[in-house]
Amino acid sequence: EREFRTLPIKLLFNTMKSLNKLFFNYLILLLSLVLLPVPASADETLWKSGINLYIKLTKQDKLREGRTPPNQHPVSLSAREITNALNLIEVWNKHLFKRDVLDTAFSSAETRLLGQYLSEGLRKARPDQDIIFSIPRREKKYIVIQNMTYTAGRAFYANDKLHIIIGDYEKSPDRFKERMYQSSGIPEIKYFFNHGKRAKPSKFDRAVVLKEGIDIYRGGKKQRKDWFVIDVKTASATYLAQHAVNKKPTTLANDEAIRLEADKRAQENRAMRLEMARLRKEMNQNQARGGHNLSVEDRLIKLTNLKDKKLITDEEYAMKRKEIINEI
Repeated sequence: EREFRTLPIKLLFNTMKSLNKLFFNYLILLLSLVLLPVPASADETLWKSGINLYIKLTKQDKLREGRTPPNQHPVSLSAREITNALNLIEVWNKHLFKRDVLDTAFSSAETRLLGQYLSEGLRKARPDQDIIFSIPRREKKYIVIQNMTYTAGRAFYANDKLHIIIGDYEKSPDRFKERMYQSSGIPEIKYFFNHGKRAKPSKFDRAVVLKEGIDIYRGGKKQRKDWFVIDVKTASATYLAQHAVNKKPTTLANDEAIRLEADKRAQENRAMRLEMARLRKEMNQNQARGGHNLSVEDRLIKLTNLKDKKLITDEEYAMKRKEIINEI
């Protein structure tokens, strides 16, 4: 009877013990997911600087309507041609206190960085991979101070074109949060970027200047300002042609030609001065002899020839002509 009365208490105790063990195991699992390091992903880093700046290969993102078509990877594109093509992209940047300004979408440092590592990444990429990036852009503010922002996006090659989708554009860092973390001994905080998506436009709404080789994505009912479609070879050739018109060449060959032309002119000037000195000496000798060797008419003709050849100045011509006429 005593054993029967204590049975409910034992059952309750064992039940509580089992629940506590289950709760403890659940708590351990939860903490492991939060605190333990996350296993490395399949992404392949092409370039990295700190924790927020990188260019790497990753899995394709998905289209809204279904399966994403495979990319034309791997593909071999010249790093120089990619850089030239990106330098050609211009957008209208919005300003709060002045009119919109036409500017390049990427700085020269950004185009060099993307040109090098997009070329490398596209040679390695599989058809089911994209390249995502977060790169810095430094702009001079208030004469000396430089302001750094982040530009994040996605790149891939399809339909014989290089596609770049802009996610975050000129995203400013959180200075207040950075100071708080640095005061706690944490040198750098992690930002999470929008790398652009095939299925949904980003907030990038700059008006793009369309040129030969540069276009925007026109799939579906709407155009995508955040999605550049680039014929790399054509855009590179357009940029080089535009650059050649706007900038005078300063090659060593041209410098040598300028130097030779200057030497030639200097020799001509020396010969002219010697000839002028000789003729003046001859005229002075004739005058000392009374001018009997040349008639007044011949002397005037010779004086006029000297003036026409610019061997004497107009003042010298007038003065000498007056002297000759006064002898009549």
